[in-house]
Amino acid sequence: MRTFPVPFNEEARVAAVQNVPGLSRDNNAVFDMICHAAAKLLDCPIAHISVIEEETQWYKSVIGMELPEMPKNQSFCTHTIMSEGPMVIPDLSKDPKFVDHPMVAEGGPQARFYAGVPLILSSGYRFGSLCALDLVPHEAPSEKVMSILEDLGKAVVAALEKAPAKDAAELTDQGQNTFLTLVSHELRTPLTIVQGGLRILDFRLKEEAEKKLAASSIKSSDHLAKLIDSILKYSNLQTGELQLNPSSVSLDEFLESVLQEHEPTALASEKTLNISGIGVVGPVLADREHLNICVTSLLLNSILHGGKTITVKTNFCADGHIEILIEDDGNMDDHVDLAQLYKPFVVGGDVEKRGTQGGLGLGLPLTRKLVELHGGEFEVRTSETSTTACIRLPKWRLVC
Repeated sequence: MRTFPVPFNEEARVAAVQNVPGLSRDNNAVFDMICHAAAKLLDCPIAHISVIEEETQWYKSVIGMELPEMPKNQSFCTHTIMSEGPMVIPDLSKDPKFVDHPMVAEGGPQARFYAGVPLILSSGYRFGSLCALDLVPHEAPSEKVMSILEDLGKAVVAALEKAPAKDAAELTDQGQNTFLTLVSHELRTPLTIVQGGLRILDFRLKEEAEKKLAASSIKSSDHLAKLIDSILKYSNLQTGELQLNPSSVSLDEFLESVLQEHEPTALASEKTLNISGIGVVGPVLADREHLNICVTSLLLNSILHGGKTITVKTNFCADGHIEILIEDDGNMDDHVDLAQLYKPFVVGGDVEKRGTQGGLGLGLPLTRKLVELHGGEFEVRTSETSTTACIRLPKWRLVC
């Protein structure tokens, strides 16, 4: 299980990192000097400038400890680059995101204090962080101290950007296209619900049915309005970046609400929706609107292309992470390639064959990106008798 969130614009971000003109593995004295200044500022023995690439984190400069290139699962800075400002953890061992982290847990160096700022290129892409660490807890530093650390981070970027980044316009276009292509489909999804409900209303003019279908249409319209508002408010079209707006979400209440919203559409398609085995009752820290997009996309795939019975479950996996499962009793056609499913712009195989059993729609790449933005994982499991879509969220998102 991954332990870090993945930026929504990860492909474009990595491409931008690889095109920074002054960014190489060769060190320069100016970067060591900035690290020494950061260590003194935060009264820490360790400081470094990290670079986050596709699979690993490496260091432009590091003082106070030997730190080799490491996988992202052992990185604090993968969280820092997701933040709007500085990330400060006074005691890493008391933060649920990091309590089991190999750099924090027993057997590792047992890091305790962390303070870092994201390093943001002039193009808007985040490539790493400037941070200070200690093996003992600290009090939270003042805003003035963190403001100085941010200025030191800007100095790192200025030193690297000696010339315009290569193909900057192309990278910007790539970020915009990734964002707009994935989101534009999902903007149409609530409209599909509204249109389906209105068509059914045209044929069912009995009072109870009218009330239910009208309520479903209203909820879908509200969902569309909220979705558009969320995208406009939390996204940066220049880089294709999307930010989380996390809150405490009660999973059982949330899933019940989503299923009620889509029950008329399922009935019209002669499908059965039900909730069975809610093993995670407590609230989770998540972006409710983004989670709604994910579950809605998976439900609609099952309603439109899956089996007759659709079941939603929640449980804890063997490692204690939270799972939301949408299962139907259909199976996939032979042309569907699961390995291709997880790539953007690919619909499990030939896009012309999207209307097949198993429910692989255009919303799934977006679902994957939004789940990864939460630090989770998304996968589809198949058997001869069923298809299961699994949203797995890290256990530190459980609100205690």
